[in-house]
Amino acid sequence: MQELSRAIETLRAEIAACAARVGRTADVITIVAISKSQPPERIAAAVGAGITDIGENYAQELIAKHRELEHLPIRWHFVGRLQTNKVKAIAPLVHLVHSLDRESLALELERCAARLGRRIAVLIQVNTSGEPTKGGVPPHAAHQLLGSILGLKHLEPRGLMTLAGLGDSPDRVRQEFRLLRTLRDELARDFGLENFTELSMGMSGDYPIAIEEGATLLRIGTRIFGERPATK
Repeated sequence: MQELSRAIETLRAEIAACAARVGRTADVITIVAISKSQPPERIAAAVGAGITDIGENYAQELIAKHRELEHLPIRWHFVGRLQTNKVKAIAPLVHLVHSLDRESLALELERCAARLGRRIAVLIQVNTSGEPTKGGVPPHAAHQLLGSILGLKHLEPRGLMTLAGLGDSPDRVRQEFRLLRTLRDELARDFGLENFTELSMGMSGDYPIAIEEGATLLRIGTRIFGERPATK
């Protein structure tokens, strides 16, 4: 597992250097290690190397890994498309849902959170690339969705999330990330939200651009764990 520790150390140094170039500090940027298809022992090794935020794309994987690793100080993030029928299972476990993209999902999260007597932090996913295969609301619909969330007592909207377009040029990726930052600032201003500050954007291939454009949450998988294990 020394290789994994070295990868995390190198990644942290690169993030710090990139942040410094644009007048930011690395302590405002959280690495969310995306552990899709990774075995629990690899996740445990990452936690041992100082990673405390782990992201999963699928509810069943999050549930199974939480069960095996509940003794570790992990904050679980859900970063994939969330089906409403999976909300009940992950609601007690999740620290932050990155992919809220419809009012029906918000209502189900609210119902489950109310039964648990807790608040669930969420990000609105925005489709900044316009790709039909990408999840998220179009930018012009974010105001309406956020307005509906603010009426729910057990949800805590913290900011926005996006995925860069597949194969987009660096300039295009930068435009997409800049759009998300601008939209977050507009929403925070229009609704008077002081804690609407998070920007979940940037992955292993484009996180330097995301940092330059204001990312606070980086969803990093390959740079930490290497290529995903082949599925049988």
